[in-house]
Order: sequence, then C-alpha cells, then structure tokens
Amino acid sequence: MYPSLVEPTIKIIMKHQLDVCSKDKFQKNSIVLNLVIGAIIVFIISVILYVKYKGKQDIKTIKDRERKKKEYILSKISNYQKMKNKNLIQ
Repeated sequence: MYPSLVEPTIKIIMKHQLDVCSKDKFQKNSIVLNLVIGAIIVFIISVILYVKYKGKQDIKTIKDRERKKKEYILSKISNYQKMKNKNLIQ
C-alpha cells in the first residue's frame, strides 16, 4: 500500500548490525568502567593501609624522639645560661 524506500531485508540487516555495535560498545564501556572502579578501590585501600601503618610507631622510636626533644631543650637552656653568665661577667 505505502511505498517503501528500503527493502525489508536491508532493514533487518541494519537492525542486526546496530544491535551488534550496541552490544560491543556496551561491553567496551563496561570493561573500562570496571577497570577504573577497580583502580579507585585499590588506591583507596592502599591509602588507608599506608596511613594506618605509617602512623603506628613502636615504643623505641617514641622514646628516641622524646629523648631528642629533651636534649634539644636542655642544650638551649644551657646555651641561654652561658650567654647570661657572660653578660653578667662583662
């Protein structure tokens, strides 16, 4: 009844090809999305573990740090007292 510019077999072939292209595109996008999300998850877990274990110090390093602080403060106090004594003598 109505005139058709394209044959029905061509319509079927084109529809099939478009479906195949759509599936291929969906698969490629899914793979890329999965890789990106996987990389983000690995990065987040790595950062969490790094922060968790970096912040944890053993007792020896804590004592060494405290000892160095005390030595620094005592050296500054002794330097100040020496300067003060020199000023009083002169």
